[in-house]
Amino acid sequence: MTRTKPPTGTVRPRTGRPPRLTHNQVVAAARRLAGKQGADRLTMRPLADALGVMPNALYTYFPDKAAILDAVLDDLLGDVEPPRPRMHWRDALVSLMSSYRRLLLTQPGLIALTVSRPMIGPNALRLREDMLTLLRRAALDDEDAVSAFLALFAYTTGFVAFETARTPGKRDAKQRAQAHRLYAALSEEEFPSTRTLAERLAKRPGDLEFNRGLHGVITGFPEGARES
Repeated sequence: MTRTKPPTGTVRPRTGRPPRLTHNQVVAAARRLAGKQGADRLTMRPLADALGVMPNALYTYFPDKAAILDAVLDDLLGDVEPPRPRMHWRDALVSLMSSYRRLLLTQPGLIALTVSRPMIGPNALRLREDMLTLLRRAALDDEDAVSAFLALFAYTTGFVAFETARTPGKRDAKQRAQAHRLYAALSEEEFPSTRTLAERLAKRPGDLEFNRGLHGVITGFPEGARES
């Protein structure tokens, strides 16, 4: 018996039992999709399609999209590499924030997620505890330790957002060249600093600029404040 082929362009209906999923598989798929297209654009249907199931099957593992996004954020933070044991607290903080930045650079779609979702998962709690412990090792008082924790995340997340806002390439290079010409042509009397720093201001930010800024932020933490 000859089997009739379906018309071109038609979608075959799913047959048989849907694949058995795990919590981790759902999170991994959601993280891939959100990392590419942005967490705000992640919906249940594309996620279900990526996993080969119907959308309602996802509710077996998560009550709603918000719970999935919380799990994606915690999964991301779980990949932050811990500093080496016995590192000086400043070096350890640099190590943690540098690892966090590298993660965000590979998944820019998750940047917004880091500031829109609460850090309440087990990985997030561990990362927060490790950072606060390092800051307390610097003898910061309670208020300064929390402020420093927030400042480090704000600086790192903001820097990555600035880095990834414009895609490297000819268009970006052309825009930066135009900015350089504009800055360099400004009035020396009205804009002396901008004109002097024109070349640096138009340069695409990268590792060097991030590290300089990060060290500057950390250097401002008053080590030994609780002991004074």
